[in-house]
Amino acid sequence: MIGMRNSFRVWLDGLILAFQLLTIVPLSKQVQWDEARAKASVASYPLVGFALASLLSAQWLLLANVTFISPLVAALWLLTFSAFFSGGLHLDGWTDFHDAVFSRRSREHKLDIMKDPQVGTFGVLALLLLLGWRFVFIFELFRLAPQTVLLAVFLIPILVRLLLGWQLLLGRFAREDGMAAALKSAKTKGNIAIYSLWTIVLLGFLLFVSPIYLLLPGAAFLFLVVWQKWVVYQLGGITGDTVGAGAEGGETMLWGIVWLLLLLDMV
Repeated sequence: MIGMRNSFRVWLDGLILAFQLLTIVPLSKQVQWDEARAKASVASYPLVGFALASLLSAQWLLLANVTFISPLVAALWLLTFSAFFSGGLHLDGWTDFHDAVFSRRSREHKLDIMKDPQVGTFGVLALLLLLGWRFVFIFELFRLAPQTVLLAVFLIPILVRLLLGWQLLLGRFAREDGMAAALKSAKTKGNIAIYSLWTIVLLGFLLFVSPIYLLLPGAAFLFLVVWQKWVVYQLGGITGDTVGAGAEGGETMLWGIVWLLLLLDMV
């Protein structure tokens, strides 16, 4: 019984750590950082996605039924809320990664650039393109068929947090320090099994509810493979910045795919 209570406490602490790391939810509890809690934290990432998915889809549905709010304002609010929920953590990784890549320096120099807190021109341009296209996709979906794509609105935050975890579990680390390396102990067969179970449950749900949306996890998987290869080519391995950047790039891609499915009258 004591062992079960301790195990439950570890998993609860891991969930709290996941929310503290990936969101701005004000959880003030001080959680001991150790290998077991690091594993539990990474295993809990999809639950963070589920929380954001619930909040985002509820607001989407509410705004879709409020006639005095324009699609433009609604889309901007939904984009703002999503970015605000995560504290802009992954957007920082997106800018740092693109500053490094477009410097065209050696791998070692690129890793040094990513440690620089200042944002360069390429990072700003990459951020504008990322959020600009995401805003266009959200605006078009909200304007054309807000009720039709509600399931996709719920799915995307969950898929993005699965992308975060899979990058950590499958990638090799570019350096021994940094945020990603601190989670190296979470790269275990147990967590791979947990993420496989998360993925299988999601696929089974979509197969039963809306098979066309199986294209979204399929696209996320292809993005994961291509992104990991691109990161390894550029830096020799993953960092905390590249994991966050992959999540942000994958999210914009997923919104674009839903928009394309709607244009093709497939949803």
